[in-house]
This record gives sequence, structure tokens and C-alpha cells, in this order.
Amino acid sequence: MGYQLDKIDRRILFELDKNARIPDSKLAKLVNRSKESVRYRIKKLIKDGIILSFTTWIDPAKLGFISSKIYLNLANKPEQKKAFVEDLKKDKNLFWLGMAEGAWNTGLTYFIESNADFFDLKNALFTKYRELILDSHTGSLVGVYICDRTFLHDTETKWKRMIGSPENHELDEIEKSILKELFQDARISLVEIARRHDTTIDIVRNRIKKLEEKKIIFAYKAIMDYNKLGYEFFKTFLYFRNLTKEDEQKLMEYTRKQPQIIHLVKQISPWDIELEIMCKTYLEYNEIISKLTEEFSDIINKVETAIMGEDYVFPAQRTIFD
Repeated sequence: MGYQLDKIDRRILFELDKNARIPDSKLAKLVNRSKESVRYRIKKLIKDGIILSFTTWIDPAKLGFISSKIYLNLANKPEQKKAFVEDLKKDKNLFWLGMAEGAWNTGLTYFIESNADFFDLKNALFTKYRELILDSHTGSLVGVYICDRTFLHDTETKWKRMIGSPENHELDEIEKSILKELFQDARISLVEIARRHDTTIDIVRNRIKKLEEKKIIFAYKAIMDYNKLGYEFFKTFLYFRNLTKEDEQKLMEYTRKQPQIIHLVKQISPWDIELEIMCKTYLEYNEIISKLTEEFSDIINKVETAIMGEDYVFPAQRTIFD
């Protein structure tokens, strides 16, 4: 049995995942509690290891990058695999690293400036670890769609798109500094950012607003240990016989209404769509997939599954802005 949350805790987690910078006063009104009570609950959730950190999701496409993916099956060589993972965590170009069991056991998403860069990066990786990599699939991201965590709080949500077509917004030094601070702690105060970088609160506030308007800052998120809450993280790979625009819209609407489905990824790869799903049990997951395949039996050709073990966004963490 996972960590027991009451209704107030669940709503607090939902709101912090939706916007980690939500003011305590606003959060207190939403849950009908005092600011002191809300602050106490947040501190307890952090102390108990439910909330691991607060971070900022930055859309690399807004800064001119394209995103490419590699899925790998690795040989059963524990020491080499450990070295491989530690090496990957140092790579500033790596946007996402996932370790799993199932259809594949390692997933990588890189943000790069060109396909030529990805070609060189992939070949260097495969050459260095040729004795470890058994099989691979590559793909190009078309878009990542994100829903609010309605399995924590029952409400309406909609898909929000991240990583679309590349744009070329230039950042000055203060903007880079602000992004670095927000990435490391999404709840850091404007006063503290201004103090650390010898500038004014108004400048910090205006630059953050500008970064939000340009969608360079995509979201402020609470990073949680969902395993402690009793959830497992599944990836589902959907292969379609055909996928018309009408079918795609129907799929988007259907998945939006499923609280356990939190991300939908479109990409050019052997499969067409990835779903990321949070469930309490494999039985619950299987029921979701059974209903999905029944609903879209005329177009879904094959389904594959991976059960996530480790999941990192920007694993290089503090070095990515250096």
C-alpha cells in the first residue's frame, strides 16, 4: 500500500504539479485552509519524500533545437550498463532518460541543432557501447502533449503541447541566469533571484513574464515520487494501420478524458503514438489498454508496453546552462 494522502494533500499536489509557483495564499483558498496549514503540509510532503523537488520545464524547440529519440535494448551486463547510464546523465544534450522493462529497457531523447548532429551523436554512442547495445529504434519527435494530473484531483483538463516546430528565440545572460535558477528551484523567490544576480525584482519579474509569453518556460512542476504513492509508470507504444486526422482527433479526445493517461507523444518512428500512463496496478493498466484497443480496433495494429523504473528530465541537471 502506498503513502496515504487525504483529499487536501491530493489537491495540493495537483496544484503544485500544475503550477509549482502558485502563491501559498491562492493555494490556501483553493483547499479552504490557512496559509500556515498549507505550508506545513508542503513541508511534510517534502520531508516524507513525496515531493522531491520543484523544477521548470523549458521547451528546447523555442530555442531552435529539434528533438530525436533512441530506444535501446541492452545486454545483461550490469557493470557496463551502470557506466553507460552514468555517462548519459552527464550529457547536456540529453533531454530525457528512461530505464524500463518490456519492449525496450533504455529510452533517450536528445535536443540537437540538426539531423547531422544527431547522426554523429548516435554513431559515437553506438561505437563506444557496441558490446552493450543489442537492438535500437530511432525516431523524431513531432510533439509532446501534457495533461494535468487528474488522477490526483478529479477535474477537467486539456492537452498542452510542448516541443513543436523549432523557433529561434535568443536569450541574454540575465535570462539564462533566471532560467537556471528556476530550473533548479521553481519556487525560488524573485527577491532571491535578484539578489543572486545583482539586479532588480522588476527586471526579474519582467524577464520571467517574457519567457512565459514566448513559451520558453512551458511549466513549473513538482517532481514527485509516485512509487511512494503506489503508482507505476507505464509507456504504451501504439502502431496504427492508418491514422487519419479525424482518427487522431478522436484519439486525442478519448485519451484526454482518461485520468491515468498523462502524456501523449507523437513521433516519426516504427510506432506512431506513445502514451504515458500512471496506474496503481498492472490490472488497472491492462483494463485501460483493453478499452482503448476496443475503441480503436479498426485502426490500432499493435500495442507494446514498457514498465518504467527510472525517469529523468534533463538528467545533466546543474550543468545544462553552463
